[in-house]
Formats: sequence, C-alpha cells, structure tokens
Amino acid sequence: MFFTKSVLAAGGLATLSQAHMLLRTPAPYTSPALQSGPIDASGSNFPCQAQPGASFVGTPTPMAKGSKQQMAFTGSAVHGGGSCQVSITYDNPPTKASKWKVIHSIQGGCPARNTAGNLPADPNLQGSDSYEFPIPSDIPSGNATIAWTWLNKIGNREFYMNCAPVAIEGEGGSESALAGLPDMLVANIGNGCTTAEGVDVKFPNPGSSVETNVDEGSLGAPQGSCGGGAAPARRARRASFSA
Repeated sequence: MFFTKSVLAAGGLATLSQAHMLLRTPAPYTSPALQSGPIDASGSNFPCQAQPGASFVGTPTPMAKGSKQQMAFTGSAVHGGGSCQVSITYDNPPTKASKWKVIHSIQGGCPARNTAGNLPADPNLQGSDSYEFPIPSDIPSGNATIAWTWLNKIGNREFYMNCAPVAIEGEGGSESALAGLPDMLVANIGNGCTTAEGVDVKFPNPGSSVETNVDEGSLGAPQGSCGGGAAPARRARRASFSA
C-alpha cells in the first residue's frame, strides 16, 4: 500500500540545491528522500536511496499497459551522458533482494543527448532531454515501483538510482511474462561489476525496447561478474543514430 505526503522531507528539499540529476517524471517517491547523488559505493542504500527500515511514501502514477510514458529530469550535472535503464518491481516495498525487470534501455546519451560534459550549472534546470518508454502489455496489473538507473560516462565510477511509485492498469498479464524480462544491470557498488570511465555502457541484455543514441561501435560492455539478464535478448527496436 502506498501513502500520500504533501511536503517533501527536509533532506529531500536540501538535495534540490545541488545540480545533480533528479528524476522528475514519473513523480518519484517523497520518501526515501530524493537524492541526486549516486548510490553509496558500498551499496548500503540500494535500492532507491533507501536506508534500512525506510518507509516508501508516494502517490502512484497510473500507467496503462501497452502505453508510452515519459521520463524527464531536473538538474544539470549530466556527466557526458551515459547509459540508463527503466526497470520495474512489484515488491512493496522494494528491498535489496527485489528482482528488478528491465522494460527499456538507453545506450548512450542519457540523461542528456549530445552533451560532452555537464550542462550550465542549475539545480532547477528542466531543459535536459526527455525519453519515452513503453509499459509492456503482458505484465501484471497492480501497484509497482519504476526505477531509473544511470551509469554515467564521465567522472567517478558510480551507479545512480531514483524510484517512482506507479499503478499498472489493464486486463491480463502474467508473472511468467514479467519473469521473462531481463534483470536490471547493477554496477559500481561493490557487487563485482564495474564500468569504464569515458565509455557509454552496452547492456549485456537490454531487452526488446532499446534506444541507442551513439555509434554502437563506441559502446563498451561492463566488466566483472555482471550477469546477462534473466532471458535472451529479443530483437530490439533501436533509435536511429545521427552524428
């Protein structure tokens, strides 16, 4: 069960003074406090920036199965872009043991396309790019959590994660369809999987919905014990790349 809350916690308000990236759409949880920094290198606040015993508070965004949804951000420290995934879990609340299933992957150019470094410093900037992602028509209905995860291209090797409560709506759907989606790639938080600085990550198993914003030859695979996802990648729908 999700709860509503009209005012952000003081910690969440404090993060708005920073220029790092925050998930804006879909509406993120108000608790755990929204954090623009990466997940701790030890993984202690994985998933969703949550501390042990944290309560998840927020108003779910309705999302119809088979629909296209928008993802957008606030902030300007885009670190030359990188690669992102949109994943879902039905665990309530999400925990370290939750299975996150990928519904969309963005290889390069996320959370900003065609940006070599950072955007002009502005913690309230809403001018960075937005992205479209699908809600699969065959996943179960019900309350869930959507995660945006980001492996930055430039800077320290980090793993960013913000989460949003959603309500998946529509008939049908099955647990087997959900289980057939790839696992979310997790790296750079002491789990034996790392990424290279200056390289956009090529996901081992991006799933069937993929946006690739750079020359595929410039992408680089993660290193170490990263896993390949829960299912073989199906034929992907890829965005056109233009220099």
